[in-house]
Amino acid sequence: MEERFTTVAAIDIGTSKVACAIAHIGGLDGAISVIGKGTAVNTGMRKGVVTDIEKTGAAIKAAVDAAERLSGYEIQHATITVSGSHVEGMNSSGKVAVANPDREIRSDDVDRVLDVCRAIQVPSSRMLLNVLPSSYIVDGQEGIQQPLGMVAYSLEARAHLITAGSTAVQNLEKCVQYAGIAVDDYVPASLAAAELTLTETERDLGTVLVDIGAETCDIAVFYQNAVVHTAVLPIGGAFITRDVAIGLKTSLAAAEELKTSYGTCDLRTVSVSERYTVPDEPGDRYIERADLARIIEARMSEIFEMIAGVIAAAGPEVTSAGVVLTGGGAQLEGIEALARAILKTGVRVASPVGPLAGILDDFRGPAQAAILGLFSWVAVGLEEAGVAEEPSSSLLGRVGGAFTGVFSRFRR
Repeated sequence: MEERFTTVAAIDIGTSKVACAIAHIGGLDGAISVIGKGTAVNTGMRKGVVTDIEKTGAAIKAAVDAAERLSGYEIQHATITVSGSHVEGMNSSGKVAVANPDREIRSDDVDRVLDVCRAIQVPSSRMLLNVLPSSYIVDGQEGIQQPLGMVAYSLEARAHLITAGSTAVQNLEKCVQYAGIAVDDYVPASLAAAELTLTETERDLGTVLVDIGAETCDIAVFYQNAVVHTAVLPIGGAFITRDVAIGLKTSLAAAEELKTSYGTCDLRTVSVSERYTVPDEPGDRYIERADLARIIEARMSEIFEMIAGVIAAAGPEVTSAGVVLTGGGAQLEGIEALARAILKTGVRVASPVGPLAGILDDFRGPAQAAILGLFSWVAVGLEEAGVAEEPSSSLLGRVGGAFTGVFSRFRR
């Protein structure tokens, strides 16, 4: 039996790092099989916004080249993440009369009511990225998740809309085009990271997903299997590194190594006798691990206080199943205990799980939640759009183009 799959590419463009991956989606077991991956340091962005097109474009190209060499495929199109404080969410609602004579709700009715939801006044400086239905109301009956096939006179929808700064997205697209890639779809980083880290129970009961990056924290709040609130905080792990560099009077490179190797958010677990050599400095200068922990704990406490403000704005019920932390910044030792103490709810650190296969060595931790989650996002879009799978082909194929734009409007 000939195996059939769709080959797609994804690019996670972060403030400090760009990751690119190529995967087969589908096949006999329906898995996401990663066949190529690559990462590159990015110095052309600040807080999720492009500050240097050439530097960011070069980082994207380096990551793409590495993924292409490993997979044997040439990338033409890709789905990419978008982040930064210019990404904003809002809730909307709409109502239409069921058009069919037999009063049965069909897909065209759902499309029309979502069109009403999206028909809000968006300033010319902003663009609408996603319309995410949260629930439907059928003839006054609330809490309907799937109205298709139901009989009714009226259909209402509640949806969460995500917009982004037009120029910020355009500059990001120019960076991708610099690397010779066309953009298929923009996916908010928090939604991509949530794809393979949250369980169905967490999405239903109420969970806050926090993707901690270098200079942003991307937050998505799920309740009753829908996105009800999103936010981006302009702060992340790089700010901790800078605090360590200033507090311990060392370089950023040395501060990053100290943070990742010996850092902790829980000062209570540190012995007063623990001392470590500062890397890449002449002579033997030592630092007390307790001093390092105090700096990290103070900055992370500030970050979690800001996250608590986002949760308060979303409503108390959204943390029924707790908070899920992911992203590179979530790998700090002791981060769960500190988050629990400040947020007053259950907390866990999550790595991507699910139908993943392929070359995943060193590519399956919290830092890869967004890049791997993009494949799940694309898979849902392909299924809803009815894009046919292609037979397995020889290497040096071309990736992308078959599904351009088919799932950028609505996500059901």
